[in-house]
Amino acid sequence: MKLKITFLLLLSLVTFGVTAQDTKTVSGTVTDTRDVPLPGAEVKVVDKDNYAVTDFDGNFSLDVLEGDQVRVTYLGFEAQTFSITNDATYNIVLQDQSSELDEVVVVGYGNQKKSDITGAIVSVDNEEITKQPATSALTSVQGKVAGVNIIANDAPGSTPTVLMRGLGTAEGGRSPLYIVDGQPLTDITSINPNDIESIDFLKGASYANIYGIRAANGVILITTKRGKQGKTVFSFESYYGAKTILNPLKMANAQQYTQYFNEESAANGGFLLQDNQRYNTDWYDELLQTGTINNNSFSVSGAGENIDYFLSYNLYQEKGILEGQEYNRGTIRSNNTYHLFNDRVRIIQNLNVAYTNENPKPFGSFSTAYRQSPLVPVRYDNGRFGQSFVNQNTGVVGFTTQPGETLGRLNSHGNPVAQVYYEDEQINTTSLQGQIAAEFDINEDLMLTTRFGATKFYSTKKTYNDIRDQWLNANPNRTEAQFEAGRVPDEDGVSTEFANNSYTIRRLESYRWNIESFLTYNKSFDEHNLSATLGISRENYEGGEFTEAQAYDVRPERNLRNLNLRTSQLFNDNVTGDTYQSTNLQSYFGRVEYNYDQRYYVRAVIRRDGTSDFATGENNFFGYFPAVSLGWTMTNEAFMEDNGVLDNLKFFAGWGKLGNQAIPFNVQSINAEAGSNNTNYVFGPSQSLIVGAALGTPAIPLSWEVTEEFEAGFDFALFNRKLSGTIDYYNRLNTNAILSVRPLLNSEYSSNFFDEAAEISNSGFEFLVNWRDQIGSDFSYNIGVNLSTNKNRVQNVKPAYDGAIGGDLGNGRITKRLAEGQPIFAWWMYEADGVWQTQEEIESNPSLVSAAPGHLRYKDQNGDGLIDDRDKKYFGSYIPTYNYGINIGANYKNFDLSVSGFGVGGNKVYNGLYNTRLGGENISEEIFNKRWTGPGSTNVNPGADRDVEASSYYLEDGSYFRINNITVGYTLPEISSFINSARVYVTLQNPFMFTDYSGFTPELNQDGDPTTTTGVELSAYPNTRSFIVGANFKL
Repeated sequence: MKLKITFLLLLSLVTFGVTAQDTKTVSGTVTDTRDVPLPGAEVKVVDKDNYAVTDFDGNFSLDVLEGDQVRVTYLGFEAQTFSITNDATYNIVLQDQSSELDEVVVVGYGNQKKSDITGAIVSVDNEEITKQPATSALTSVQGKVAGVNIIANDAPGSTPTVLMRGLGTAEGGRSPLYIVDGQPLTDITSINPNDIESIDFLKGASYANIYGIRAANGVILITTKRGKQGKTVFSFESYYGAKTILNPLKMANAQQYTQYFNEESAANGGFLLQDNQRYNTDWYDELLQTGTINNNSFSVSGAGENIDYFLSYNLYQEKGILEGQEYNRGTIRSNNTYHLFNDRVRIIQNLNVAYTNENPKPFGSFSTAYRQSPLVPVRYDNGRFGQSFVNQNTGVVGFTTQPGETLGRLNSHGNPVAQVYYEDEQINTTSLQGQIAAEFDINEDLMLTTRFGATKFYSTKKTYNDIRDQWLNANPNRTEAQFEAGRVPDEDGVSTEFANNSYTIRRLESYRWNIESFLTYNKSFDEHNLSATLGISRENYEGGEFTEAQAYDVRPERNLRNLNLRTSQLFNDNVTGDTYQSTNLQSYFGRVEYNYDQRYYVRAVIRRDGTSDFATGENNFFGYFPAVSLGWTMTNEAFMEDNGVLDNLKFFAGWGKLGNQAIPFNVQSINAEAGSNNTNYVFGPSQSLIVGAALGTPAIPLSWEVTEEFEAGFDFALFNRKLSGTIDYYNRLNTNAILSVRPLLNSEYSSNFFDEAAEISNSGFEFLVNWRDQIGSDFSYNIGVNLSTNKNRVQNVKPAYDGAIGGDLGNGRITKRLAEGQPIFAWWMYEADGVWQTQEEIESNPSLVSAAPGHLRYKDQNGDGLIDDRDKKYFGSYIPTYNYGINIGANYKNFDLSVSGFGVGGNKVYNGLYNTRLGGENISEEIFNKRWTGPGSTNVNPGADRDVEASSYYLEDGSYFRINNITVGYTLPEISSFINSARVYVTLQNPFMFTDYSGFTPELNQDGDPTTTTGVELSAYPNTRSFIVGANFKL
């Protein structure tokens, strides 16, 4: 009986279980908080494969079991999970993700919700930064921030040039201010990109002016990672790659060079080369190698009850495309936060230690490889490096002659391979950046922050010069006996020309500390929201070159080189004195922000900066930098609540003043030759009177440059935030741009000085649009496009300074000139107007005295029958008038794809390699093929014999579009309980560049100084492409 009862009970339980597991169909809708349907939302049973996708009206139906957990997800909204009960219908309302408008943005001395921003700020997170492997995080964000032109430099260990909203200074500093975790920093290559949580770009004056006298070029705020609540996370990433030159030039071969040389020489009555020379050297093939990069990063982060911690180590190693070129960097970071007294007090500690070991090689070797003849060998049969020697009687390239024959040179250039070989330089740097900060919650509304930071930088540069070997290789006919004879002392001792070697040590040091303390007040009552900040800051910088010593005849072995270990006592050491610079900065700042019901915003900032760089006295030492901005969130108005289209529309406008203290120091007096009558002179095409300076005229005391800026724009989001973006206008004006002035035309004793001589304006529009969507449960994608325009102009130039020249090519020809209404130091040169075909044509038309058939013909602009400086004209600028970026991402199941590109346009670059070519130098195959060879052959391109005048012929379109990054990744399925995630990826860096420029690269990254040859390709490091494979793991 008991057995039967037990069986019946078990049967009833089984029956109950079967009944409970009956499948049923439920339905419902998915909407947002405004009752707008969300089509394409995924409705999925947790831990099961069955799911549904909502239709156009947000409706769904799904087979489920009672008790199932169902998760609803939609791009841009918070996911929601609900349980299946007896109900048959479920209406789900999703909330907007807080990461959109509630995202916190770093704004300087505090944070602010993105929805409360009333200016142009762009934030880039860690995912975007690490998507493209790079030495510097700035290289990774190129093309992702409208209005920020990041000009890459692919040399190992290099830092890109960054221009925000155009170029607003001629002689002053052009780099933005970098703030890392609240601490100013000069060199951000010491920061491991994997350690960065976010980068915030303060482009407009209304937000950048909180940094006052150093903010004229924009401010970049870098926030590094910290530990987060949850279990301890171990992260590891490693990648390896190969680098090659992106756009190699094909140079003329031996036969082509010989023909070109003979055409040029015949026109000038010189000697001719024989055909069928012995060597046909491809100098770029001999010079370049495949570079490699290897990066390994490890970090551990987490949080306990009273501490958040983050610790990382990174080792980056790169071999450049030049033989022996190496760059190694190691970094260690420790960020900790200690929570005390129930989190009312927080102690924050940041420490970053970075060291680099670098073996640089000369960029000039690229120029030498371009210019040297292919008839010159890399090495002669005797092992010596080849030189451009030629027997001028036989026309045979080599160093042998018979009695009565003349040994000459094809050109004045050396051997590029030898140039790299003999460059033996080691640069070791160590950088320590530390900060300790304390945050005190005085009450729930008021917080006091005090922090102290310091940066110590050491750099040692050791240069070894093998004088003996270079002396012997300079002429293969030289002998060891001749060199030893030169080492025999006479009454004057021994010339250092005959030292075996020299060894130079140069040491640089700098130390910067800053201490800041500020109060932050936040209070909300009803619809009123108030925030205020009041603080003080003090900063000190000391640095310079502290020692430089040189010794001769040291041990040649690298590990034995020492100033005190010499192989002879024939030479005395050279020791130079110290140079030293000290700067103090004292600041006071305040900020008030108010908004009513998150609809109407007003913001006011004031900073008072004092710096020791300038003359003492209240008017010169201190300056005030105010700013104000307004905002209106239209979509938070009652009449916009149910519009069904706009999710966000916010207007903003602001004005502010910024300073630039990085200007050159002036001389105390301007010297002129006694009794000179040249203090005033006529100069320039307009024959303007240039006012000079007399003997002992005191230099004008300078102050910092002051920039005023106005900006206005709006943020928008539509279609359930699938489409979002920002459009804004800016107009910034440097009101007292400093220029270098030459006081006398021809005076042995004259000296340049600096003066506040003009205004420089930059204005334009910035557009940023992003679209993101999800299709089904497995595929999502995003497309981002940004575009910025810039109009750069010089205005209100003092008459005495209008017409200043720049861009000297080093051969007496200039390429730039300062003029009212033109871009800063615009291109200024002759306008090429064809090619002279015959001598008769030259004699019957305006021409240069040196003109000859095959030379470029220049346009007589003023019709006076002469070709001189009055006929030169302006041809725009090397500064782009627009730049743009495209960023595409996609995810399908475990696969991910990202593509980014960057481009510029509206600018021109100057092919200085071609223009400055002298006789006997090589040319590219393209130049050879299109040259003038006689009357009627071409009226566009000059012949082998030509002049070296700067002209529009060498000015080329500088626009380009480059694919920066193509990455394909795969996230592995769960491997074990110990591995949270694992991803492998393949990256192509800079795989393609689209440009019409005929040189190496139109992306010329020099120092950005408009008065020099910026925008001229002479010896720039070429762009490279990389193939990278990598993996990252989280445990």
